[in-house]
Amino acid sequence: MTSTEGFSTKELVRYEITELFERGNVDVVDDLYAEDVVVGIRRTGSDEPVASRRDIKDIYEEWSTAFPDLNVDINSEVVDDDTVTAHVTLYGTHDGEFRGIEPTGNRISVDGFHQRRVRDGKIVEAVSMVEMGEFLRQLGVDLPLEA
Repeated sequence: MTSTEGFSTKELVRYEITELFERGNVDVVDDLYAEDVVVGIRRTGSDEPVASRRDIKDIYEEWSTAFPDLNVDINSEVVDDDTVTAHVTLYGTHDGEFRGIEPTGNRISVDGFHQRRVRDGKIVEAVSMVEMGEFLRQLGVDLPLEA
């Protein structure tokens, strides 16, 4: 595992995105995230909060199993002192089950945002959002619409 000592806040977040999304390396969570990380991530379709490093690992394992060729483009980044906000686009092929949706073989391309606050070389706050409506549409899932 690569040491992140000496990484700038921006470099640390880029490393996180690359390791977790593109390499599926969930073991890096223990090195990158503080034990008491504050998580602002909601798992679509679940009322269970994402509240710990283990929960974060579960989410990334789920994505890398369902989309083994997942890649991420970082479209833009804003760094404000100890906080990085990145606008990203996720690309991949749905080759594994994802939240009860059997593999479709469909390619996805969806936008999202990741915001991380870093203190003493560790991520202490993590917020992520992905355009789930568009994502589900690309998988062929019919969304119920209420009048």
